[in-house]
Amino acid sequence: MKWGAANMALSASLMSRLSGFNVDNLGPHAGLLYRELISSAANGLPASSIILAATIVDVVQHEQAGPAGYLDAAAFAYAGSTANLGWLRRRRNLFLHHEAPSDGLMGEADAGRWLMVDAERAVTALLDFLQDLP
Repeated sequence: MKWGAANMALSASLMSRLSGFNVDNLGPHAGLLYRELISSAANGLPASSIILAATIVDVVQHEQAGPAGYLDAAAFAYAGSTANLGWLRRRRNLFLHHEAPSDGLMGEADAGRWLMVDAERAVTALLDFLQDLP
């Protein structure tokens, strides 16, 4: 994969949605990671964007200074798409816990495009999750 193939920002509409979310609704840990996600997404870093999106979901579910401090487990159970959040967690884990070759991580000619598609899906899954929280 040539660097330029992956070095493009997410779509303008998704970047607008990402930038428009009010991080004041998150705890300080999740808020910091969210601001990092905006930067990585804007700078065409798809692997970082995927890792951060999945990590933010986990932090939001556990950080007592954020929604986890005032929402019960049922609110999290119904937030976002279970299938998309499961995919996001598995995709993140492929980056962090290498066990076998994975699409987009083996230097394929189309890897940059594939990773950007995955980054868009990851950010969408995160935003849908956050939007569904009361």
